[in-house]
Amino acid sequence: MYLLEYTYWKIAAHLVKNGYGVIQAGESDEIWLEAPDKSSHDLIRLYKHDLDFRQEMARDIEEQAERVEQVRKQLGRRKMKLLNVFFSAEAPVDDWEEIAEKPFENGTVSVEPAIVRGTMLRDDLQAAFPSFHAEDCTEARNSFEDVQMARERFLSLVLKQEEQRKNEAAVFQNGKPIFTYLFIALQVLMFFLLELNGGSTNTETLVAFGAKENSLIAAGEWWRLLTPIVLHIGVAHLAFNTLALWSVGTAVERMYGSGRFLLIYLAAGITGSIASFVFSPYPSAGASGAIFGCLGALLYVALSNRKMFLRTIGTNIIVIIIINLGFGFAVSNIDNSGHIGGLIGGFFAAAALGFPKARALGKRVLSAVILIALAAGFLYYGLHSPSHQEAALIQQANELYQDGKYEEVTDLLNGEAERKDASGDLLKILAVSDIQLGEYDQAVSLLERAVKKDPKDHASYYYLALLYAEKNELGQAEKAIKSAVKLKPKKQRYTELQQQIENNKE
Repeated sequence: MYLLEYTYWKIAAHLVKNGYGVIQAGESDEIWLEAPDKSSHDLIRLYKHDLDFRQEMARDIEEQAERVEQVRKQLGRRKMKLLNVFFSAEAPVDDWEEIAEKPFENGTVSVEPAIVRGTMLRDDLQAAFPSFHAEDCTEARNSFEDVQMARERFLSLVLKQEEQRKNEAAVFQNGKPIFTYLFIALQVLMFFLLELNGGSTNTETLVAFGAKENSLIAAGEWWRLLTPIVLHIGVAHLAFNTLALWSVGTAVERMYGSGRFLLIYLAAGITGSIASFVFSPYPSAGASGAIFGCLGALLYVALSNRKMFLRTIGTNIIVIIIINLGFGFAVSNIDNSGHIGGLIGGFFAAAALGFPKARALGKRVLSAVILIALAAGFLYYGLHSPSHQEAALIQQANELYQDGKYEEVTDLLNGEAERKDASGDLLKILAVSDIQLGEYDQAVSLLERAVKKDPKDHASYYYLALLYAEKNELGQAEKAIKSAVKLKPKKQRYTELQQQIENNKE
C-alpha cells in the first residue's frame, strides 16, 4: 500500500542529492526539479497520481508542455525538455504505451513521459532513472512510518538546498560599492582637470598627469603603472568606462568586499599597465585594464563554483568579456594588451584573496605567487628587451639635449645609431644634436634614414630642409619642406621656411 509513495519520496531525495534543484515541492503530489548541467533534460516533474485512462495521461502531458513553454519564454531559452514521470498504482486501462514511446513535441518544448507503476516498480524505475538502484525501493515498505521518514528526508534536503541558496545570495552582501563610486568620482574629476590643462586628448597633457609612457617608466617613473587607471582620453572613453565600472565594479565589490575589491582593482590596473608597457609602444590611459580585472574576478567565480556563478550571475559575463576583447581587436587605437593583462591580473588577484571567510590557503598562496611572478617576469622582460632599452636611452638623450649637452648625446647614441633596426626617434635626436655641433653631413644621413622608417615624421623633414638649404641644395630642400608642410600645414615655421626656400630659388 505504501510502497509507491515511499518510492516517490525516495526518488525525489535521490535527485536532490545528485544536484537537481527543487523548484516546487511541499504537501502536494507534484514536485518540479531543475536538472544540473549536462543532463539530458532541463526539468523533471514527479507526479503522484493514479491514472485511469489513456486520455488523462495525454491531456496532462499537453498541459505540462504549455507550462514549460511559459518558463522557456521567461528564461529566454531557445528550447526546453521536460521529463514527466507519473507515479501510478496501475497503468491506464486502455492502450497507453504509444504515448510513452516517444516525446511529445510542441515546437520549442519537448515532454518525455515516463510511468512508474506499483505493479512493475523495478522495471519502471530502471527505465526512468537508470542511475538509481531500484533495490532501495523494492524492499518491503508497508508502514506509514517508512513513508514519513522518506518524505522528511527529502524535505530536509530541500531545506539544506534553500540554505545553500541563501548563502550564495549572501555573496552579494560582503560589501557596499564604496570604492567603485570613489573611483568613478575620481576619474570624472581627473577628466575635468585634464580638460582645464590642455585637453584630455592632448598627449603632452596626458603624460604630464601620469599616463603610461614607456620611456618614462623605463627611466624609473614606476607610479605610471598605476596612475593611468584614473585618466581617460575623450568624453566617449570616460563615459564607456564609467558605465562599465558602475555595472561590473559594484557586483565585484559586493561579492568580495570593499577591501578585497580595492586590491583586485589596483592589481588589475597595474598588471594591465605592465602588459601595455611590454606589448604597446604608445602612451595610454584608462580604467579598462582594471575593469577587465573585475571581469577576471567574476571569471574566477565561474571556474571555482560554476553552479553558484550560473545561479547568481549567469553566463552573460563571459559574453561581455568576449565582446569587449573582440571589439578591442577589431578597432584600432584600443590597447588590448592592457585589457588582457588586467583580465589575468584580476583573475589571479581574486584567486589569491578569495571570498571573505574562504579557506584553501594553499591555493590562495599559489595564486599570489603566480600573480607576482607573472607581473615581475613581464616587467623584467620589458625593461631588458632591446626596444625598451632604446626607449630609455632616448629619454636620457632628450634630457641631455634639453640641458645643452650635445656631445654627451652623440657619445650616448652613436653606437645605437649604427644598428639597422635603430628607431626613427633615436636617429632624429642624434641628428639634431649633430646639427648643434655642426656635423651637417652626418645629420643629413641620419635624418634620411629617419624619414624612411617613419614617412609621417614631419619634424625630420623640416630639419632635412634646413640642412639642404644650408648646403644650397635647394631642390632637395624644397622637396623636404613640402613633405613637412603637407603633414603639418598649420605649422608656422614650416610655411615660413618653405616661402624662404622658394624665394631663394627665384
